[in-house]
Amino acid sequence: MNWTAIVLLTVVGLVFIAVEFYLPSLVLGSIGAVLMLFATAICYSSTGSRDQTIALFCMEVALGLGVGYASIKYFPRTAVGRKMILAKMETGASAPAERVKEWIGREGVAQTVLRPAGMAMIGGKRLDVEAESGMIESGSPIKIVAVHKNRLVVRKLG
Repeated sequence: MNWTAIVLLTVVGLVFIAVEFYLPSLVLGSIGAVLMLFATAICYSSTGSRDQTIALFCMEVALGLGVGYASIKYFPRTAVGRKMILAKMETGASAPAERVKEWIGREGVAQTVLRPAGMAMIGGKRLDVEAESGMIESGSPIKIVAVHKNRLVVRKLG
């Protein structure tokens, strides 16, 4: 029996299935599944035994599920995985697109130097803002005077 070809096709198929989780397109996963089915066909043609072929197929399914689980569970912990996957979701850093005009007239404090863009604390929220003109020092009181393309425009008070 040609076990080398069967093992090689199965391993390459499993690798393609694992990579499919991070480069989604259904192409690599489909190729991996076809390679594994081809290995099953080689097993049947070599042995003629339905029992060995079914055992190989069941083993391939179990290995495929195991490799899929392992790639989801452990790949994000590797150096390459940490570079590919966003570690945390950033929320509250900018004004929401809807109801942004309601912010006009509110007052707050510049948290960073606005040159002209930066961060400000307004209404208990940390928001991206843009100075109307010039530079505004950190800690300066500000007021929202306009909204341009969902960007809050502020003016220094006093």
